[in-house]
Amino acid sequence: MWSRVKTFIYGYWKWLLPSLFALSLLFWFRYDIADWMRTRLGIELPENPRPFGVDDLEWCEQNYGEEMRDIAQSLDLPYAYLMSLAVLECSGEKPAGHRFEQHVFRELMKVKDGKRRTYEAVRKEHLTDMSEQEIRDLATSWGPFQVMGYKAVALDVDVEDLSDEDVAARIGARWIQKEYGRFLKKKKWKDSFHIHNTGKRFPLNGRSQTHDPYYVSDGLRYMKYFSAREDRNYSAD
Repeated sequence: MWSRVKTFIYGYWKWLLPSLFALSLLFWFRYDIADWMRTRLGIELPENPRPFGVDDLEWCEQNYGEEMRDIAQSLDLPYAYLMSLAVLECSGEKPAGHRFEQHVFRELMKVKDGKRRTYEAVRKEHLTDMSEQEIRDLATSWGPFQVMGYKAVALDVDVEDLSDEDVAARIGARWIQKEYGRFLKKKKWKDSFHIHNTGKRFPLNGRSQTHDPYYVSDGLRYMKYFSAREDRNYSAD
């Protein structure tokens, strides 16, 4: 075993050392590099770097555990589901980051230009005075649940609220409760995950239509983890 390791090191030291040096610089000057990547490349790095060896589930617990317990209790939503959804949508990162959806932007612009009457709850009068950047924000998903910005219209909030880390989780949970809370009440977890990702219930043929084919199955697996953790916490109390 050791001989193989030595062979590997001797054979690849020319690129191994520069790579290690580059990684060292990345961690040492992390915030300067993060600022450069954000301003020059448009890539957001988390402000609170994840410790080595901490997986998505543990990281989500550290970043959102207490907040999600409070939200789950006040809105009567299942804690394990909210946590699992946050892992699926943002890997437990805080800030959660955001994703721009070009196809949604195109449809919203059609509404503004009068080529389409509505896009869900969004009508032309909602967009008339908006700049292109503001409409891009509506076509972007925000927060730990990655709720689309245009959902703010039906919730009667500003899109800035969805991107505000202090309130994004609670507002996102309000949308979940409004949009498919009845399925959560009935513990229809497959339907709930599928609705969140696609807007539709889980297909009767059993073939998920989510972008990631394992989205629903991973969500169910994460729920078992968080349910077990929640039970242990109650036992400890």
